[in-house]
This record gives sequence, structure tokens and C-alpha cells, in this order.
Amino acid sequence: MRHFKHLTALCLAAMLGFGAGAQAETTVITGGTLIDSADTGPVEDAVVVIKDGRIQAAGPRASVAIPAGATAIDASGKFIIPGLMDANVHLYLNLDLETLIKYEGRYEDIIIEGAQLALKTGQTTVFDTWGPYPALKKARDMLNAGEAAGARVYFAGNIIGFDGPLSADFREAAATHVSKAMVSRLNADWEQDTGRDLMWMGPEEVREKIDTYAAKDMDFLKYGASGHVAMEFITFSPRVQKEIVAAGHAAGKTVQVHTTSIESLDMAIDAGVDILTHCDITGPVKTIPEATLAKMVERSIPCSIVPITQRRLDAYIEQDPNQVMATYQGIGRKNIANMIKAGVSILLSTDAGVKSPLMMAESKQPKVDMRTELGEGHFNAFTALEELGMAPLEILRSATLNTAKAYKLDSDLGSLEPGKIADIVILDKNPLDAAANYRTINMVIKDGQVVDIDALPLAPLVSNQKAPDAKP
Repeated sequence: MRHFKHLTALCLAAMLGFGAGAQAETTVITGGTLIDSADTGPVEDAVVVIKDGRIQAAGPRASVAIPAGATAIDASGKFIIPGLMDANVHLYLNLDLETLIKYEGRYEDIIIEGAQLALKTGQTTVFDTWGPYPALKKARDMLNAGEAAGARVYFAGNIIGFDGPLSADFREAAATHVSKAMVSRLNADWEQDTGRDLMWMGPEEVREKIDTYAAKDMDFLKYGASGHVAMEFITFSPRVQKEIVAAGHAAGKTVQVHTTSIESLDMAIDAGVDILTHCDITGPVKTIPEATLAKMVERSIPCSIVPITQRRLDAYIEQDPNQVMATYQGIGRKNIANMIKAGVSILLSTDAGVKSPLMMAESKQPKVDMRTELGEGHFNAFTALEELGMAPLEILRSATLNTAKAYKLDSDLGSLEPGKIADIVILDKNPLDAAANYRTINMVIKDGQVVDIDALPLAPLVSNQKAPDAKP
């Protein structure tokens, strides 16, 4: 049955035009207003020429020749932007025992479901910064080969220094309800021999471990400079952090850091990381010092932030003003505002995964303006950045060119310049007028192909689960 469902999904992908070789040779988008993250302002009555999946030309109608016989897309009255990106997602974020047990051996199917939810909502590229290496690799390779539909996925695998999902770093209490064999098996899929054991080692031993890990087929590295559950704790010493970064760079990969305190943030900057992941989180009291902000700007180190709206923060405060999410996110919003003023390069991220309506209904978390729900979180993050005073074009760049540059992929992605991959979103309303207008998706194009967004996700396993009181 599983193989039949998988084959059905592949057939649907082929019929709906998601296959790698299905794009028309030349497509032309005409009449819309072009808003490119690499430019300073909108271009009205624009023409975008796509050939063999890449942008051949883009600009005012008067300066772009329209090839004869091209497939035409009329975007009159609409707005053409680059495909959106999320710098920090977790396509498999389903750590509840029910899902871990029921879908063991099929986690790649949920990852693909997440990639499809992302693509459906304008995110043509996402960066998965923690998850099970075998399933992520399988899903990414299927997406790259055109065997499955979905956003383009780059992944890190484990957060170096963290243990797996059924450990003290995540859901330790759940481990008591399943066999030790299952706990060991699942944790190993995430850890890949880069868990907490590394904290007992010196720089040379850690370097050997990371050299081995970095030789695997992941796209970038991420390590923990501070804890996950106990966010105030420092994990690796400065000299060990420098070895982790050096090992990643020697393998030709960007290296990012999980940081949740002022000191872990500053240490990671000095270690030479490429990306600071959720550096807006610095605890319940203190904001990032001006000297640290200055170092981020001087060294051009971007920050992948996790913004929430004021409405969501108010919901946390109303629920319990002393809870971690209320205090940490309150300081986080202040940090983001300060980073915007200081000129830090900001990357939009959400920490989002595939949310089960059943689990969400049972959760005690506020239900307003969700951040960690794939397909929804990035829209709320746009609104949060607008509230915090980020300029409209900079909001667009945070989810396009800034992210592509941070991951060293800007030769192919992040803007609508000639030669780049044709990842495009067409909106009904101008995103520069209001962040809410990112929701007005009319069309998504990935690799030069129009995506049938209404058909996604093709074979949902998690996002279609019904809460007990939900009607069929």
C-alpha cells in the first residue's frame, strides 16, 4: 500500500507539471509590476523572459524583446517578486510519539509534505537546520531529481552538540514510553555521532568528528553554541567552536550557529560563523549590547531571526507574563528592532514544521499568528517585521537575496536577474504597500515551471489530520 501511494504521488507530480524536465522551453511574463530584491524600486509594465528554467531577461517592456512563439503569462495588474525563502525550517518537526512511531521509516514523506506546503505558499527554497539525516537526504534527492514536488531543500542534519529527539535536548520524558532500542535508533538518525559526547572532547577530537560528519552529503553545518532546553548554558569553548567552523569551511560548507544568549552570540561571532541562527533570542532580560551589534555589522554576519507579531506576544503575556515565550520573545522583538536600526543583514526564518491540526487543537499554546506552522509562519513573520519598522524592500530581501547571499547561493537564487534560476511568485497586491499582501499569491513558478499550488500537498500525512470536533 505504501508503494502504491508513493507511485500515485509521483504520477500526480508528473501530470501536474512538477517533473524536472517538464518546463516549456521559453515562457514570458508580461504586464506586471516587477519588484526585484536586487533593485531599488518597482518596474511597471515589466517583461520577464524564462528559457530552460532560467531568467533570460527582466525589465521594462520597452527594453526586453519578447521571443516569438513563447508561452505567455499575462500578469497585468499583478506584482512579480522572486521566489521566497525561509532560512531556518524543520521539515520534520513532529516529535510526538504518535507520529514518531506511526511513520518510522517514512519520515521523508512528511518532509516532502512540508516542502509542498512551503511551495504552495510561495517559498521556493527552504533551509532545514535540524532533522533526521537519512530522511532529509532521501527527500532532498527526490526533490532535486524531480521525483517529488516541493520547495528546493538544503539541509544540515543534526545541530552539532545536541542529542536526538528522545533526549534531554528535546523530548526526554517521552523516551520512558518506548523501548530503549527505539530511543537509540531514533536518536542515532539525528545525532550521526555528533551529539553531546562531543562536549567531553578537546579541540582535536572534535575536529576529527566534524571532519567525518562534514564529509557526509548535507548542504551546510549547524552547531549549538548554547543549549536548547537550558538556553542559558554555553556548550562549546571558544577554541572548540573555531575548530567546528574551520572543519565546515574546509569541507566547503557554510557554518551557522544556534545561539540563545548574549555570550554565546558573541563567542560565535569570534569563532567565524557564517550565519547566526535566532540571535534575536538572548534570554528574558538583556538585549544585545551595542558592541556586539557593531561586530555583526562590521563582519557582515547575517542573523536568521524568528520574529513574532505583537498580537502573538500579547497572547503569551495574557496567558502568563512570566512564561519563557513571553519574556524571551519580548526581548527578541527589541533585539530585532535594534538590529534593523544598526543595519544587520536579517534573514527571515520561522523554525516551522508540518503542524497537525489534531496536535494544535490539543496544544495550550496561543492559536493566533502562528510562527512555527509551515505555510503560515512566514506570512506572520513578514507582518512582525513590518511592525518593527523594517523598510518594505528590506522585508522582501530578508526572504530572498539576503538569504541567498548568506548561504552563498546568490549566483543562482534570490533575485530576478538574468542567468538566475526562474523562481518567481506573482501576487495580486503590492507587498511594498503592506506585508499582509504576501498572502495574495496568484501564481508560483519554480525552475521556470508554473506550479499547480491548488493540488499541494499531494499526499498529506500530518497536515490533514482532523481534530476530534472537526467536521469532515
